[in-house]
Amino acid sequence: MTIEYPLVLPVNKGKMKILIILSIAGSTFFLQQQKSVVTEIESSELTQVQNNKSDAFKILITKCNVCHRTKNPWKIFTPENMNSFAPKIHKQVFVKKRMPKGKNNNLSKEELLILKNWLDETLNNSIESKFK
Repeated sequence: MTIEYPLVLPVNKGKMKILIILSIAGSTFFLQQQKSVVTEIESSELTQVQNNKSDAFKILITKCNVCHRTKNPWKIFTPENMNSFAPKIHKQVFVKKRMPKGKNNNLSKEELLILKNWLDETLNNSIESKFK
């Protein structure tokens, strides 16, 4: 298959080499700038995810582990296992609204929001990783 251009201009071969080199250099510079921007975005997103998890873990310690230690010791939340419990936490807190139990153990609106942000992030990542 031959590609034909409708207009061919006579160009000095030396000038053509310079144009090609400048074009490649410009593309390389542009790609490096784009890569830098993407890296900055990924880094800030990672920091936000880590903050969401850390904030959520504080809530799990103070509102969940307090009771789980005595009544459900096989479900003590740790930073290492909390993501694996995310679907169950979502179901018990937001769907069935069964947890946390106890009169003095209710979650504030802010705590619910923090858990929701962490759960959204964790559950979305879990779903995305299944399709990769």
